[in-house]
Amino acid sequence: MQTIVACATPLSTAGAIGIIRLSGDDAIDIAQRVFILDNPTKTITVPRHMYLGTVCTKYFKDRAFFVFFKSPKSFTGEDIVEIQFHGGISTAKGILRALVEAGARPAVAGEFTKRAFLNGKLTLNEAEGIADIINAQSSAAAMQAYRMLSGEFSKEINSCSEVLLQALATLDCELDYPEEMSDVEHADVEKTLRDAEIRLNALASGSQNRKLLTDGITVALIGLPNVGKSSLLNAIVKDDRAIVSSIPGTTRDVLREHLEIDGFSVTFIDTAGIHESQDNIEKMGVDRAKKAMLDSDIILFIIDLSQKERTEEQKIMAEISDKKHIIVGNKGDIAKYQRRSDIVIEAKNCSNIDKLIELIKERLDLDSTQTGSVFMRERHEFAIKNALMSTQSALAACAVTTADCISVDVRSAYLSLAEITGDTASEAVIDKIFASFCVGK
Repeated sequence: MQTIVACATPLSTAGAIGIIRLSGDDAIDIAQRVFILDNPTKTITVPRHMYLGTVCTKYFKDRAFFVFFKSPKSFTGEDIVEIQFHGGISTAKGILRALVEAGARPAVAGEFTKRAFLNGKLTLNEAEGIADIINAQSSAAAMQAYRMLSGEFSKEINSCSEVLLQALATLDCELDYPEEMSDVEHADVEKTLRDAEIRLNALASGSQNRKLLTDGITVALIGLPNVGKSSLLNAIVKDDRAIVSSIPGTTRDVLREHLEIDGFSVTFIDTAGIHESQDNIEKMGVDRAKKAMLDSDIILFIIDLSQKERTEEQKIMAEISDKKHIIVGNKGDIAKYQRRSDIVIEAKNCSNIDKLIELIKERLDLDSTQTGSVFMRERHEFAIKNALMSTQSALAACAVTTADCISVDVRSAYLSLAEITGDTASEAVIDKIFASFCVGK
């Protein structure tokens, strides 16, 4: 393969160390046209050994380290060379230019990882895990991306594939040797497919949490004017981010604050008090509050325990009844009325805020999100749902049709799963996936 080169560290900012990577048949020869060893009597022969020397370009020199990884025991499966130097932007660009002039070709986006996939070092979904780690917006997302990269997800997919393959093999025998196959063996096919259905259902159920990991969690603070929404936001983020006033209608727009809770990216949205108003600006604020309410993953419906229930609150309750929500009774220190709530707090004094956070985690079932099967990409979810539908179609056909018809659905399910690992993915799909990677990865 032609030797490619790219900067493995960001080219846009200066840093303590810069790393340039080459991969291909001539990686060592090309790199040595630029890198000079301190000890001219030595030769670069030992893999994974760091050599000290000088990078020499047309316009400057720099002290640097040289290390190579011999094929096939490298990231791409090819000979790889890494040159580590002082991480200036001009230095990196100059060394890259020198290596291109020495014979290397600039790598395109994701080309190193694509070569690793093509050389059998990674499955397609494991390669995607690399990009997801780089782009992770929270610790939980990074952890799930690592599970993808480490092959944990691949093992689950391969396990389902093996069960389907077992059913397919039995069906093929039934087609080739119908006189020798018994009803018991045909019943075994149905049993095997039931096993596959259970496994696929378990995988599919985890996909509902994908959005919480990739996009983060949105929590909308909803209620009538002056019930303490802004005070609650300040208490949650432990800072005076929202203006608090005894004058109703102080908040007229949405205010977003981001936190990381147990590794999850969480956005809390303070909204205008929902009420009827003739003021056009207040109406716009109420409309935005209602939109935030509908778009959120969970709603904190704040009620004022020092006030009687109002008709407007009943209307809000009717609107949020089908969404995940928590009724938060605020102003517990001056409560005058017994009102139904899931938790009582004192936002002004930051009382019970930790318990409220725990309740949010419980309602969103975040613990299972961290430990269950989670698909970081929509194509995985789509492929698994297709495999599940094909498996269920095969099961329905077991009692009413012949082995050849059943095998069509089983084979379709198997091929759907193979798309995830890349065994049957089209070249166009593969190119699209790697085009989304950064250059140098």
